[in-house]
Amino acid sequence: MAYIINGKHIGDEILEDEFESIKEHYQSMGEVVCCDRDIEFRAYAKDNVINRTLLEQESVKRFGDISAEAVEARFEEIKAEHGDEQTFYDNTGFNPGDRRTILEKLKSSMIVDRLFDAELQLPAAPSAEELTAYYQENISRYMSGEQVRVSQIFIEPSSHEAAREAYLALRELRRELFAGKDFELAAREHGSSEDREIDLGFMKQGETMPEVEAITFSMEVGEISPIVATHYGFHLFKVTDRKDPAPIPQDEIPGLRDQYLQEKRAVAIEELINRLKAAGSIEEITEAPRED
Repeated sequence: MAYIINGKHIGDEILEDEFESIKEHYQSMGEVVCCDRDIEFRAYAKDNVINRTLLEQESVKRFGDISAEAVEARFEEIKAEHGDEQTFYDNTGFNPGDRRTILEKLKSSMIVDRLFDAELQLPAAPSAEELTAYYQENISRYMSGEQVRVSQIFIEPSSHEAAREAYLALRELRRELFAGKDFELAAREHGSSEDREIDLGFMKQGETMPEVEAITFSMEVGEISPIVATHYGFHLFKVTDRKDPAPIPQDEIPGLRDQYLQEKRAVAIEELINRLKAAGSIEEITEAPRED
């Protein structure tokens, strides 16, 4: 597919380049980029290309084009900011053969940033009242994780035969616990190591083994788990306390001011793009297959 945006032809090769760039970006972050995400990435590519084209067109219409000399000068500044040319390439993953691509991307960025500087009326910093209102409106983002406090009885078998004996012993002990035996006393009598902690303290999700987390976070206070097998041995767990999610105090949230400004900027950009779409013309077309 291709597009005609306010009379400018955007060929499928541009969309394909953007698609490949997006896949490389997600892959660099360690995400899976298999073919089942191609539809998602192509949608991103389409939006990126259309939005960038509209922004570039509006900027050039208002302020004129940016000269090659200005782009070259900015490129020299960027390399100097990295220390030198080789460090720039090392830090960015580009190489000298990418010079044309670098200059094209840099020019596009300069053109768009010029429009943003003129159009986006954003405060240099939010007021205390604005920041507090933002925090309260988005309080669901700033909640502490659920926590459970857990005690355990642990037996570490030394052999395959001992493993069965340990399992049977814990099964019998679990019956005794349900009959009223004290959990901590049972742990001291039956645990395989006097040095091993009985009270594991409060745990957050993601801090322990998945098989342990799945059991303990599904339990109520005072409940005793089934026997849980891990690669360490056999466990019985008891949840002794629980902390439900609670708001993190505003002054303990790192980067709250930057989050506020980034979101204000993103909203302003989206509103600008929507105005340009409403005032412009975007036509999707089918291009003839290219001959190799």
